[in-house]
Amino acid sequence: MDAVINKSCPFLDVFPPEIRFKVYECLLVKDILGTAQSVTQISRFGADLRYDLCPEVLRLCRQIYNEALPILYGKNTFYIACFRVDNHPVFDQLFESDYRQFYESDRVPGYETIVDGPQVELCPLTRYENCERVVPYPVPDLCNYATVPRVRNWRVVISRIRDPGGHWDPVWCLIDFCLSISVQPPISIEVLILPFGLDYSQNDNYAFSEYNDILAPLRLLRNLRECVIKEACATDVPDIIRLADDEIRKIIRAAVIACRIPKTFKSEIQTLVTSQEPIDLRHMMHKSLTTYAQAFERYRPYKIQMGLRRESIEQIGYMDREYAEFLHAGAFNPFINPTLHPVEYNLQICKEASVEFEEEDDTFKPHRRNVLTYLEGQWTRIENANRTITEFIKEEKVPNGLFDVVERAKEQSGSSTNIPQTYDFEKLQKISLAMVYLEDYAASFKRDLPHTIRAQILPNRPLFESHYYLPRECLIARLAEEVETGRISNFITKFSMAVDMCDDQYLEILAARKRLFDFDGLGRFECGDFDRKLGYSLDWIDWCLYEPVLTPFYPVWLDEYDEVEVDEVEEMEVDDEV
Repeated sequence: MDAVINKSCPFLDVFPPEIRFKVYECLLVKDILGTAQSVTQISRFGADLRYDLCPEVLRLCRQIYNEALPILYGKNTFYIACFRVDNHPVFDQLFESDYRQFYESDRVPGYETIVDGPQVELCPLTRYENCERVVPYPVPDLCNYATVPRVRNWRVVISRIRDPGGHWDPVWCLIDFCLSISVQPPISIEVLILPFGLDYSQNDNYAFSEYNDILAPLRLLRNLRECVIKEACATDVPDIIRLADDEIRKIIRAAVIACRIPKTFKSEIQTLVTSQEPIDLRHMMHKSLTTYAQAFERYRPYKIQMGLRRESIEQIGYMDREYAEFLHAGAFNPFINPTLHPVEYNLQICKEASVEFEEEDDTFKPHRRNVLTYLEGQWTRIENANRTITEFIKEEKVPNGLFDVVERAKEQSGSSTNIPQTYDFEKLQKISLAMVYLEDYAASFKRDLPHTIRAQILPNRPLFESHYYLPRECLIARLAEEVETGRISNFITKFSMAVDMCDDQYLEILAARKRLFDFDGLGRFECGDFDRKLGYSLDWIDWCLYEPVLTPFYPVWLDEYDEVEVDEVEEMEVDDEV
């Protein structure tokens, strides 16, 4: 096997990089990826097309993958039509299809959602999701595609029509696309706007958005080399969009006064997106804030709902088995219903403000400050409890200490003599003190609850408390019971597991805390009482190593002469020198 792994590749050894890159281009660069022909209806929006590509070359070896991947995403121009079809999905309990057996294994039986049309923006990268006949959960979001930010060149199609109606009823919007590429902006973008009357309105309602509104999401972008904004032609429109005939087009263009994009507006957008002007990426700032707040919540349904708007929470249906029990319990979430917890309240306002494109908007940061200020008190308790128990563990993680490394290894191997009968009184005192520190550490992670939230919990307190009786609580309760009854066994192993479980959440909070301001491009943090120092370690306790001796060196004989005065010690040192 080693001989096969170490065998050299003649292609990499013989051919110089210039030749290899040319081969990669022949295999991975195709013009069709930048056209509407890549997402036709007959090909199920591209799912049945291979585009004459040879992606197998990426799986040959790591070096070829690293060399060829930038060519695939850097040399090609990718097409994307920025609209979604409003499917108005409904639950169908009589759904019968080839997918039924698959979905009943992973979903709540009888609640499949049938749709007809693309689920996400039309693009070769989204072709497999757009051909689905059943809504996946979670619903596809362009921001969740790791491949989208890798693309270096885009051809983007957008329309100003507001309500085309009909069976497809497409909703045109650049927001998701611009959000998905704002962190890693591409090299070039060609924005193609459908001219008035090119796309047909099924309900004869030809109302159009202003250019400033439809192109506003482009203001999120910076550092592009090239940005072109121009009118699209008929061949740029995906065939799912019905085109109007020439007569209707003439009537509409004659009726609309401002047909063309104002040159000054176009120049303003192009200058902005190709500049290096700093910008606060509020959607990423909100994501970082939500991740930080979620780290304080342990019950997964409540954690997932943090940062969502009420409408989004209400849309969570029987589409994920993980939510089934939660929903059958009456969708009980005292943090959002009927009164919002202060953290959830401010997160929802931040969510609304995160998609605003006006830089002078000052809604987001004050409410972020409210979240950080509210959580800072709990963070201080967690930090103090962590420091206390960590210092105690380090003091006892020495030879013959409570957390002796050798004794822990014996416990795990089953050869320990550390049974209840061998514990002396001093050791029992240390165990009791360790349990107090552990219980305080675990209790520090309980969220702060205002009186209104406690009142909402009270009628369903047993249900609420059951959500938080997780493996960590079970283990700590078992340890406490053993200490109370005096039947202690394998204490070091169980205690270290419980501490590690607490440290998992502590380090999750700490990691999110360090990333809170990564996307504050303007540098105006406005974080109130939040402590921005980042000198914390992200390491777990190593239970397999003794703590190093960090005290200054001093002669051993001083231990035997504690009563010797300092002056006498100095005289003894002088005598030794003489």
